[in-house]
This record gives sequence, structure tokens and C-alpha cells, in this order.
Amino acid sequence: MEDVVPGENTPEPPRPAAFPVRILGRLIDVTTVVGAVAVALMMTHIAIDVLAKYVFGMPLPGTITVVSNYYMIVVAFLPLAFTERVNGHISVEVLTEHFPMGLQRALNIAAMLMAAFIIGALAWQSWLDAERARDIGTFEIEHDAKLLTWPARYLLPIGCALMALTFVAKILLALRRGAAQPLNRPFF
Repeated sequence: MEDVVPGENTPEPPRPAAFPVRILGRLIDVTTVVGAVAVALMMTHIAIDVLAKYVFGMPLPGTITVVSNYYMIVVAFLPLAFTERVNGHISVEVLTEHFPMGLQRALNIAAMLMAAFIIGALAWQSWLDAERARDIGTFEIEHDAKLLTWPARYLLPIGCALMALTFVAKILLALRRGAAQPLNRPFF
């Protein structure tokens, strides 16, 4: 066993994340909790609808619209940034795992740059779509109930923007930390 000499062979502790990255981390935490709450609300809403339909013969009006236009969007898109923060998205490294570490890092950073650009463009375009939907006041009618659907259109750009910012933060942290931290571990 090797003796530890302070200052010589002790690993450098990770530097704390910058203030904007900590704020981004908190926003990601909040949207992840909102996504989890949406799952619980969706299950409760559907259970009450089924109960009302089969016990009282009267389903809750708007259940399908609310589930498909609100709950599902929250559940699918708001936690995307969390999944990226913890490197939970699928990645296949059949070839790249055999490359030198420097090349692996460069390819990872290039992939994150492309992903940030594409997801950022999706956030921007979906924001424009949400604005158009708000301007015309999109809605659906279910069981004679008029339900506004345009507010839910803003959930997609919020989720995509957070994911794009997560990629940007990971790129900046990877560049700042250099080889000190592998790219397959959560950054913040």
C-alpha cells in the first residue's frame, strides 16, 4: 500500500460548480419533481375517471385531453435534462471505447455540441409553435367541455431548453476540468 503524502499524490477534490450551473441544477431538480408529481396526478386522474365511469356511469370530462396534452408532455419532456445530467440516455461505445482517452473526450464534446445545437433549435421552434397556438387559442372539445391546449405547448420548449443548457454546462465543465473527470459521470 502506498503512503499518502499530502500535496503530492492525493487526488485533487472536484471544484464546486459555478453559480449558473448550480442554478441550472436546481431548475432541473424542480422540473424532475414536477414530472414525478405529474405521474402521480395522471394515475390518480385516470383512476378517478375509470371509477366514475364504471360506478356512476359518468366519466370525468376532459380526461383524455388532459392526460395527452398536459400530463404526458410534462412526464416526457420536463425530466429530459435530469436524464442527461446523470448520463441516463442510451449511448453505444462499441468503437470509441477503444480510442485513446483524449479522442474519446473530444468526440464526446463534439457530440454534446451537436446535441446542444439540435435540441436548442427544437426548443426555439417549439417556442414559436407555442406562441402561434396561444395567438389562435388552440383548444379541444371533449364531452361538451372546451379545454385549452395552448398552455401545454410551452412545456416542450422549457424541457428542450433545459436539456440544451445541460449540454452547454457539461461542455463548459468538461473543458474546465480537463481530464480530471470522466465524461461518463454526472457533472452537477
